[in-house]
Amino acid sequence: KLARNLILIGLLVALSVWLWRYFHPSPQDAIRRRLADVARTASYTEPGGLFARAAKAQKLASYFAPEIAVRIDLPDQTRHEAASRDEIMQRMLALRTFSRSFKLELLDPNITVGADGKSASVDLTLRAETPADQYQIVQEIKCTLRQIDGEWIIIRVETIRTLNRAPSPPRRGTPALA
Repeated sequence: KLARNLILIGLLVALSVWLWRYFHPSPQDAIRRRLADVARTASYTEPGGLFARAAKAQKLASYFAPEIAVRIDLPDQTRHEAASRDEIMQRMLALRTFSRSFKLELLDPNITVGADGKSASVDLTLRAETPADQYQIVQEIKCTLRQIDGEWIIIRVETIRTLNRAPSPPRRGTPALA
């Protein structure tokens, strides 16, 4: 009888610890969940009806700050822009209108939480594909998040320049290096 009571107490303690960790995750765990939600919300296999598309686009926009800084480096240019939640929602609606499906994966997040515990920097690999694309889009990105009202909100997104990028093709009239 004593052994049974000790086992029950041990199970209750283990369940309590698990519930506490589930409902009060570490900042890293909360950010991982948030990024998984972003990828799940952005991905779809069927565009759905108008109301479903609008609801998903609005939910995706809610993961971002009202004004977000975006820096995208392409091989030939760098583009800086500020985006709003409305712009994110409109772009997602446009994507759902013109593409039958879209799959977004945010892979291998490397999370660094700031000293204040309210900000974080995440380096990760973004992989996206649509049936119309012949190739997948794979890009190293860095996201900056801030905890606002208990939720981790994305405030900045920028591409990470990698060393293995191919150089842009030489322009006509430019002498080639010997």
